[in-house]
Amino acid sequence: MTDIDDLRWADNYPGQEPCLGEIFCLTFIRGVDEREALHRMGGLPGTVATRTASELEAETNFDNGYPEVAAALPLGTWTVVFEPRGFSGNSMTPVLSRGTEAVSVLRHDYASPGFAYSVDGELVTYFDPTFPTDRDGADPDRLLTSMHDVGFTMGEDDDNFDHDTARSLLLTERLTSVLPTFEALTGPLLSAHFEPWFTDTPRQPAGRPGHDGPVDAITEVRRLTGLLGLTGTPGLAEALAAAERGEKVTVTPESPLGQHVRGWLAESRRAGQSLNDHSGRMTEKERRRRAFDHGWLARALGAALQQVR
Repeated sequence: MTDIDDLRWADNYPGQEPCLGEIFCLTFIRGVDEREALHRMGGLPGTVATRTASELEAETNFDNGYPEVAAALPLGTWTVVFEPRGFSGNSMTPVLSRGTEAVSVLRHDYASPGFAYSVDGELVTYFDPTFPTDRDGADPDRLLTSMHDVGFTMGEDDDNFDHDTARSLLLTERLTSVLPTFEALTGPLLSAHFEPWFTDTPRQPAGRPGHDGPVDAITEVRRLTGLLGLTGTPGLAEALAAAERGEKVTVTPESPLGQHVRGWLAESRRAGQSLNDHSGRMTEKERRRRAFDHGWLARALGAALQQVR
């Protein structure tokens, strides 16, 4: 088994090399290859290429719409998906584990880190590695013995702020018998932009800024497309009509409607994330319109189509 000192890269801070950064996610999926792992994440056609970790991070820019990015590394019968500065895999393990199993470790120094283990579409165990006493899932105590073995403490006054990511990886090794090296994760890997909207990951209910609680998703899609002049979006009317009939609707990333959804999501991300780059490439009026309209439209459409599944 791996020694915790060999995993110092998982908890090191910038300036303490080697270091993957203060936010990253590693998601292990059993029995799939790299392409299938990226596909399950919502990998977008036309974006698959071999990139290093630094090249992959460079893809997250204004012109590209700040996409979510991931790389896949084969490890025997498992594939690990690496999201530099990303966190989506940690909430996607039930979908990623269909027909198999998935384990995900999230380091997030500015919000909540997470450890997730799912089997065949069901979340078995989930916990915050800094507060492992509080666990969730269908069987929250299944991993308890292994958690103690790798150094997690469970008393009321205990905390696990030191080496919490490394301990999570040691727990992952107990489940998978594999772990990546820092060098393998940062070297050239098959990678892609991905969009969880195109997966079966549960979506948020449709909402509206300034409106308390959820709204009817189909009604909200029609309101927003009318407001934005998008009622003629190819494939939209047919998708909404099928949803109203209670039929399952699948929108692929390369379909005409899927291409528009990708554009709406990119505009929404530009509106939010360009606040941090101080580029001045989007006015405040554009930002408000794109963030509150295109982003809400994509969310409402996702809720409308998933409610019949």
